[in-house]
Amino acid sequence: MERCLFLMVFFSLARKMNVLVVGGGDGGVLREISRHSSVESIDICEIDKMVIDVSKKFFPELAVGFEDSRVHLHVGDAVEFIRNVPEGKYDAIIVDSSDPVGPAQELVERPFFEMLARALRPGGVLCNMAESMWLHTHLIEDMVSVCQKIFKGSVHYAWTSVPTYPRWMAQNNVMFSRQQVLVLALD
Repeated sequence: MERCLFLMVFFSLARKMNVLVVGGGDGGVLREISRHSSVESIDICEIDKMVIDVSKKFFPELAVGFEDSRVHLHVGDAVEFIRNVPEGKYDAIIVDSSDPVGPAQELVERPFFEMLARALRPGGVLCNMAESMWLHTHLIEDMVSVCQKIFKGSVHYAWTSVPTYPRWMAQNNVMFSRQQVLVLALD
């Protein structure tokens, strides 16, 4: 799943990248991002330091991305972090968060997506976890609708089935939004 999240972003951008990961405290997305030399800087904002510590201790092969010198760790609320990010700082933002219930609910609401759009450069890409099309159709429809209005570029919902244990399949759902590319005419 981590590879899917990043590769969708990586192959859509053909330039050096500054990337923000929201959530992702297990380190899996960082591991995938840090494999690519075209990434100049990686900020990660995880609300729960214990998630990071547990992953480093018990899943070091997953958390290896935290050791990359390009990674800058910010422990705290992502909404507050993004609110204070300079406009146009990131080429890509990956939201690898928990299900949108309780405090995480605001991670699927319009104000959060507006802040993400402001933090992206023109042509920048947002890839975020989306919910199951079997259980949360209304939430997916709302997120797609909001992102179409905010990003003014392309917005796509995708899902994959990943075999996990015998007789089990995990469904991975992502939404991919791209900022409208601004074209300037110089006279």
